[in-house]
Amino acid sequence: LQTDFGLQVTYDEDWAIMVAVPSSYFGATCGLCGNFNEDTEDETTLSDGTQAASAVDEIQLADSWKVGDVPGCSAGCVGDCPVCNEEQKQPYRGDSYCGVIARAGGPFRACHHAVNPAPFLEDCAFDACHYKGHRDTLCKAIAAYVTECQSHGVSVEQWRTPSFCGPSCPRHSHYELCGSSCPATCRGPACGCEHRGRYYKKGEDFYASCRERCRCKANGVVECEEVFCSAHEECRVEDGVLGCYPAGYGRLVVSGDPHYVTFDGRAFDLRGSCTYVLARICKPAPRLTNFSVLLEHDMGGPGNVALMKKVVISIHGYTVSMERGRKWEVDGERYTLPLVTEDRKLRIGQEGNNIILQTAAGLRLLYNVVTYLLVTIPDAYRGRMCGLGGNYNGDPSDDFQLPGGSLAQSTEEFVTSWKMPMEDGACTDGCNGKVCPTCNATNTAPYGASDSCGLIRDPAGPFGPCHPRVSPVEYFNHCLHDVCAADGARDVLCHSLQAYAAACQAAGAEISGWRTTTFCPLSCPPHSHYELCTRTCDFTCASLSVPAPCSWTCFEGCQCDDGYLFDGEACVSLEQCGC
Repeated sequence: LQTDFGLQVTYDEDWAIMVAVPSSYFGATCGLCGNFNEDTEDETTLSDGTQAASAVDEIQLADSWKVGDVPGCSAGCVGDCPVCNEEQKQPYRGDSYCGVIARAGGPFRACHHAVNPAPFLEDCAFDACHYKGHRDTLCKAIAAYVTECQSHGVSVEQWRTPSFCGPSCPRHSHYELCGSSCPATCRGPACGCEHRGRYYKKGEDFYASCRERCRCKANGVVECEEVFCSAHEECRVEDGVLGCYPAGYGRLVVSGDPHYVTFDGRAFDLRGSCTYVLARICKPAPRLTNFSVLLEHDMGGPGNVALMKKVVISIHGYTVSMERGRKWEVDGERYTLPLVTEDRKLRIGQEGNNIILQTAAGLRLLYNVVTYLLVTIPDAYRGRMCGLGGNYNGDPSDDFQLPGGSLAQSTEEFVTSWKMPMEDGACTDGCNGKVCPTCNATNTAPYGASDSCGLIRDPAGPFGPCHPRVSPVEYFNHCLHDVCAADGARDVLCHSLQAYAAACQAAGAEISGWRTTTFCPLSCPPHSHYELCTRTCDFTCASLSVPAPCSWTCFEGCQCDDGYLFDGEACVSLEQCGC
């Protein structure tokens, strides 16, 4: 980025950011980069103009210039904190690691007079030590020095070899130490198009304005037509791309024993142990992606209640199954999370306690692999759905439609009509031949207190700020039923509260801490700790190489301690991360 007043910002989108300002800003800047007055003794100036208590108090300095919080991040180290003393860093200053930066006869010797290699060497040794010599981390630290040298107009010699930081380039390209700053761009029949100063790939559809949709065709030809967003869409920019996007989303919730709340808000209970059509398209439209969601229940919860066992989503030519206990597959194969399919139409990852599926069609699914499932779909599907989730037409009174389109006369008829045939036929529509557990007002009264289900609807409690976003009424009633049916079992209460917590955080609402060491404590695996607001996708082994975009803001769950990353199954030390 360059401006007409001389500011220049260089960012490699991953590892290094460099800022240059003209001399006219001498002594006029502030922040983590200092005041630009050529006095290194006053670089630790805080935002209030005072100096940090000590030159090495990085936390005080950083907190002073903090402008916002990032989920899962803290000012200091949390958990099993890694330590790298001088003795441990020393090997990483050697030629096998970072030493190439400052070696007198090395490939960067011509740069040493222009850019002091010492701070880059120390930064590299620090990172390499904390990341246990992780090769990508090491190479990016060295590349930061190369970029700084080249930005000063200094030529450096070849430093990458097949065995040391070997370059990896996409197909039909090759590595160059000093490539053109204006590389050759596409021209010819196989290339894309230029339209109003922007380049588009061949075959790409794009919006030139909110009323004009265009397609890049062969030979650079752009064809445009006047369009208007549909009734349930609005024209806006998302992720840097102008287009028609959903004006809103419908929410379908399944929780607990299982209790259903349809897209239109109608609540009912289902006590069978079969597989059912949760949602599918019954009125297709040309621009809508077809999909279906099936849900399998089984009996065996406390108090002879049904629980969600498995959810199966079919969309974009893939079949994704998620089973209670964090078992999941795509087209019958197990992959390590996070997963992005080659065509980028599916993204699956873990966020806190939840497995989250995002699709190019706008369907999103959150499953806490215990007792809570949330399905959201764009408003473009309004009035075109069917299944146990209803027709999503805004009217809850006609949600109990049978596959033929007529209205069911009872909940039982409605539920049975959406049952899928079982290979062994071994499922029941009721309570496995036993009397279904029931609880009257007298039975449920003790669980309405603020130290039980009442915590959900307490306006002064930890979930109070969420009430305007997600109504607590249904979650409170479901909690009363489930806890009563389980004779007050604490784990059932905790799962009910966890379901409302997930619903709140999925809606973007802030909640306060509700777990304690004695009330619903969350047991975390080795090398991890509980956080009310964490984004697991920021702390994965995969993020070392390619930063993975997160979905929602944050969710409660277990976060890896500093020095450990999530490898798809557990928190492992950095050197145990895969490829």
